[in-house]
Amino acid sequence: MKGLIKTSIIIAALIGVGTLTSILITSNLSNRVAIAHERSFKEGRTQGYETGFREGSSTGFQEGSKIGYEKGREGYDSYNGDYGTGFYFTYNPTYDEVREILAESNKTTAMEINYYAEANGIRTAYVRCQIARKTTERMVHIYHLVAFETVDRGFIIIRPRSHEEVKVEVGKSYSELNGFPTPPYDDTITKITIVW
Repeated sequence: MKGLIKTSIIIAALIGVGTLTSILITSNLSNRVAIAHERSFKEGRTQGYETGFREGSSTGFQEGSKIGYEKGREGYDSYNGDYGTGFYFTYNPTYDEVREILAESNKTTAMEINYYAEANGIRTAYVRCQIARKTTERMVHIYHLVAFETVDRGFIIIRPRSHEEVKVEVGKSYSELNGFPTPPYDDTITKITIVW
């Protein structure tokens, strides 16, 4: 009988230890699953937010700019306030819109292209490239160019007379950078100024 009692106690102890171990393992596993779920949820949410923010910002900015321009124009046209002339909204165009505005304008100077683009709601910049060509005292030689920040191809610079896309870089020859015939003077770019 003593052997039976000892065996029963041992079996009960083993069952108790097994049950306790099972509870601890299940609890620990549940905690790990909950922690992994929480971490993966946060990581997925962060990645989704960042991707959505990047893609949405680009598209939303362009669409919002166009809508803002149109609504602003409507509001300006219908309002008889003190704003006077020159109150307008501009937006960054697509590359195709730049090509379209250049083709329809037939303008050949930086100033004319700037005025025409802005009158049509397109944001444009005047680019002034000073070159090293020798000149009289206090005078400089300058290439007058036009720039656009396109939403699909980024920053582009246009040569007004030919409407060609050109490159500019301080310390480099303007003609060599763009594959133009070498002029009889030094056309190394010494300074670039961009005015929006």
